[in-house]
Amino acid sequence: MHINKIHLALFLAGFTVLSAQANTIQISSEQRESIDLTLYNQNLGLVRETRNLPPLKTGQSVTLEDVSKQLQVESLRIDNAGKVLEQNLNTNLLNQQNLLQHFVGKDLKLARLNPVSGKEIISQVKLLSIDGSRALIKRNNSFESIPLNNGWRFIFPSLPGQLLAKPSLSFRSAGTSKPQLAGISYLTGGLSWGMDYVMTLNEAGTQVTLDGLASLTNNTGADFKEAQISLVAGDLNNPGARHAAALQEDFSNMVMARSAAPKTLSRESIGDFHLFSLPRKVDLLNGQVKQVSFLTAEKVPVSRSYDYEFLVYPTLERNQHRVKPNLTLKFLNDQKSHLGMPLPAGKIRTFSPDSKGQLQFMGGSSINHTGEGDEVEVTQGKAFDLSIHRKQTHFSTVFNGFKVGQELRISNSRSTPADLVMTANFPLVWEMESSNIEFETVLGGSAQWKIKVPAKGEKVLRFQVKMEKR
Repeated sequence: MHINKIHLALFLAGFTVLSAQANTIQISSEQRESIDLTLYNQNLGLVRETRNLPPLKTGQSVTLEDVSKQLQVESLRIDNAGKVLEQNLNTNLLNQQNLLQHFVGKDLKLARLNPVSGKEIISQVKLLSIDGSRALIKRNNSFESIPLNNGWRFIFPSLPGQLLAKPSLSFRSAGTSKPQLAGISYLTGGLSWGMDYVMTLNEAGTQVTLDGLASLTNNTGADFKEAQISLVAGDLNNPGARHAAALQEDFSNMVMARSAAPKTLSRESIGDFHLFSLPRKVDLLNGQVKQVSFLTAEKVPVSRSYDYEFLVYPTLERNQHRVKPNLTLKFLNDQKSHLGMPLPAGKIRTFSPDSKGQLQFMGGSSINHTGEGDEVEVTQGKAFDLSIHRKQTHFSTVFNGFKVGQELRISNSRSTPADLVMTANFPLVWEMESSNIEFETVLGGSAQWKIKVPAKGEKVLRFQVKMEKR
């Protein structure tokens, strides 16, 4: 790129030289040309940005401001800035605690407002130590412990240069002969994302509208403005700081090679994980939780089921149990259901219209990462109109085991039938001797019944099982 002398002078005017002797150049976010963020679910983010640099002398110190205070130095890469000789993360920030620690062993002025006279009294003291919310001082050859509040305050003669207003990154390189667009990339804590879903039932309760919002969190101490953001869904293993560079390498080429931002949310697979790219650039400021639209699916068919799971003990039991089954809403994540895309794990809340058409909260739960074609189950809570009365009807000992009989009476006060899934778990090897309703053996060796309970009616399940000691 050809730059004439006038343009070069204007270009260099945007940079601040901190000291002619130190010859340190300070580069702020004002010189940032682009920024890409990749957010993961596990408090981890990949930052890739480009910044304009002037020509650098050999060994010249460059300070890059506005970087994450949780930057993993082992993952840091600085490209197109000459051969990097050293690099440092500076996080010794200017705050009261660090300022007090700096002046331990030194003279300070101590001020306190006299509550009686209303006058402020200032005395010369030596700060000896800081312990939590109290300070130990020496004043007039005596030693005192004072609180760091209640009207006491220290007056500092100066600000130490090593305490920074915000985190920064500094490096020295072998130098460059002309202005460069440098690339900076690193892994950092303090960035994360999660999903929040809202599921709205229709009046009949047969279909839902599913809205997904991605919540982006920034606790890095840095602002990222006009950032192109990508989201990785999956339970990613973070190897820690020592191996962070390898993880950064895995994703860095893919992020930088991405074409211009698509008009809609785009998705691609990376091994066993899924990458989603937001359609437009957004500002993600420090301390901010930003929600962006992720998906909307209408007329998703949903089914309602009730589940009850219980343990059959090989002991005589006289207690009777009156319980409510769990209410679960289920839908398929496929194209036929107007979905058919990977659904990242997150919290899902259900709303249903009342007789006035106003939406009321009807419970919710969390869902795991759900692939295309998988079933999604959303536990709503306990069913109100279904009741189960369970009791033991038989117990006897037999050779090397026991016989246990159970009766479960299910009543349904709803005006529509209810599908109930009953699961019995057994602590010993078991064999079903009789059951008035057909059952199946499911994963884990449990017995399961799928029972349709009629509207305004009841159904009774009776079975007898033999359990053996082995």
